[in-house]
Amino acid sequence: MNENSVVESWNKGRGMIAGIFTILVLAVFPLSFRHFYLDILKAKYQYYYVGVIVAAVIMIITTLVFVRRDFYYHDGGNVKKFFGIYSIKKMRAVDWAMFAFVLMFAISTLQSDFLYESFWGNEGRLCGLFLILLYGISYIIIVGSLRYKRVYLDAFLLAGIIAGIIGILQYFKFNPFGMKTGLVGNSQWIFSSTIGNVNTYTSYLALLLGVGVVLFIQEKMACRKVFYLLAVVITMVSLVAGISDNSYITFMVLLGLLPLYLFVDLNGIKQYSLMISILLSILLFFGWVNSAIPEHVIGIEGLFQVIIRFRGLPYISVAAWGLTLMFYVIDGKRGPICNRKKSNIGRWIWLGGLIVAAVILLAVLYDVNVLGNVNRYEALKNYLLFDDNWGTHRGYIWRIAFESYKKFPLLHKIFGYGPETFGIMAVRDYLDEAGRLYNEKFDNAHNEYVHYFFTIGIAGLTAYLVLLIASLRQMLRGASKKPEILGIVFALLCYWVQAAVNISTPIVSPIMFTLMMVGIAACREDKETVAESKKCEH
Repeated sequence: MNENSVVESWNKGRGMIAGIFTILVLAVFPLSFRHFYLDILKAKYQYYYVGVIVAAVIMIITTLVFVRRDFYYHDGGNVKKFFGIYSIKKMRAVDWAMFAFVLMFAISTLQSDFLYESFWGNEGRLCGLFLILLYGISYIIIVGSLRYKRVYLDAFLLAGIIAGIIGILQYFKFNPFGMKTGLVGNSQWIFSSTIGNVNTYTSYLALLLGVGVVLFIQEKMACRKVFYLLAVVITMVSLVAGISDNSYITFMVLLGLLPLYLFVDLNGIKQYSLMISILLSILLFFGWVNSAIPEHVIGIEGLFQVIIRFRGLPYISVAAWGLTLMFYVIDGKRGPICNRKKSNIGRWIWLGGLIVAAVILLAVLYDVNVLGNVNRYEALKNYLLFDDNWGTHRGYIWRIAFESYKKFPLLHKIFGYGPETFGIMAVRDYLDEAGRLYNEKFDNAHNEYVHYFFTIGIAGLTAYLVLLIASLRQMLRGASKKPEILGIVFALLCYWVQAAVNISTPIVSPIMFTLMMVGIAACREDKETVAESKKCEH
């Protein structure tokens, strides 16, 4: 066996392990459950940590086998190549950011007054140091070894279609697999699909929609385009049927940012117009269903009602479809897309519009919260007025979080009291008050960023934000060669924005981190690895 064949076999072996592990997380993990919703959190958590540990053990055994073979045939001449991919010299900014994130969690845990609870996360949603260490191991496996293929994103979307269909059927009061058997009261509608809590479910759908929309826009092959369109439609329907206001955050982020990518030519405009038209039609459909057969559906309250009560919505929908048809007709008469000129004027106009909209929103918030003119905005006052009741008591939770943080000693201001200690500290200071006001015990800030700020301190939150920025930068740079990476970018942006009113759990966060790792792996700049990969292919 020559030296090249040993290295090639090693690259192929570790790539296969990383690929199987990625498929298991992106496509099998979302659909997994054990005792339906009774233990969905623990079941997903156990699935993930067992999967990571097994993948790591197999990777280590495989490495040892190849090292032994190399020593037997080549006196260990290729050992440096085996481990060179993990060299400190080859670490990029995003790698250091991931290391810093894990390190901050470790420091926060070790200095915590609640070491056991911080390590396992048992006083919260199991997002303790142990889970973060698993993310670190996953990062090494995927980023260090994965050979990116679009099939990983396709498998992710296929699983999402299945999960979405289950959620839609449940909205119409069907009970696939008997998942809702035994649920009573509010629990009948706060759980959905194979994911669980509706807020968690919609955060998963946010990832799906970002990937699906971008791949649909980019695809030229008819059969694949139909598949991506199906994924987009089912995901949009699932988001509305998910009965969570978080869904509309996803829609706003995606539709607000897409023009910055699409508005360079008429083809991009027509694709965007199509997405708008589909969404408006879905909203009108659910409005009709809820009024025509209310006894056969769960029903949707909140922001959906504000939107659907707008009398001009049907006319806007008709106009949107008319514009879409017009754009398709005009675009079809202009010849091949590749011959058309592109311009950034549309992007700049849209960006200007976003800035104006942001200024108007800030002015409205000032008018409501400072000047007290809340009655001017009757339909939206529950969303514009930031008090203790805002966002299903999120206003109260965030207030007590910052009030408690002010009392922290300096060390705990920097590193927090440890991962998943929000419930412990909130119980210590506000248990009686929270029980009296809301009859609840809060174990999470219901905002990922506030939660990290409170539990792992300003150092931990900073490390997390740096990781997000570094990964985004890495993927945007790599998207020039692999445009489908933009699907992951938009997916992550949708997730990260809605995370401002949501929680991190081992149900969806492993999927988010895995998608991020796949994106980073896809745009690696390791020339030696790429060269060796090409040798294997040939």
